[in-house]
Amino acid sequence: MKKICWNYRTPGIPDELFVRGNVPMTKEEVRAITLSKLRLREDSIVVDVGAGTGSIAIEAAQLCPKGKVIAIERKEEGVALIRENCTRFQVEVEILHGNAAHKLKAIEVFDRVIIGGSGGELEEIIQLCYDKLTKDGRIVVNSITLETLYTSIQCLEKIGFSYVEAVSVNVARGRKVGRYTLMEAINPIYVISGVKT
Repeated sequence: MKKICWNYRTPGIPDELFVRGNVPMTKEEVRAITLSKLRLREDSIVVDVGAGTGSIAIEAAQLCPKGKVIAIERKEEGVALIRENCTRFQVEVEILHGNAAHKLKAIEVFDRVIIGGSGGELEEIIQLCYDKLTKDGRIVVNSITLETLYTSIQCLEKIGFSYVEAVSVNVARGRKVGRYTLMEAINPIYVISGVKT
């Protein structure tokens, strides 16, 4: 497998550079916004819940060379893809295979967390994240459904997160059709964030 040296300091590694499989992957434009909402530092301890192919975890590992990144993924195919992509991009990510709620309980503390998938346990996962986050720690939830958007906002506010905000991300990419360019929409994503104060 070809290793890739991605040494740019901006988020948004092109999607086609990742090994994909049949596991969902956060698209590069959404990934860039998600990472910006995490407000990463070079020594951040980041947890990626529902990591899928590991695209966010891998970019976080590149942006936090003095920190640590932990990816939690319940699907075996996802775990294999994360490993393969870590090798491809030459980054170190700790991978935890299994149920997110159980795996979060085993992590001592972190200061940044992204929830990309919850397996139907969103409220419990958000509560666990609040309990484990350091003061001024940041949480970001990516949602493709209105129900998850609503639940995320309500849950973050109820649990005690501050500065809760939601951003709707609508991206269209140009595709050549003959001598014309057709703009094709990518599914809208909601990026919800908050701070533990």
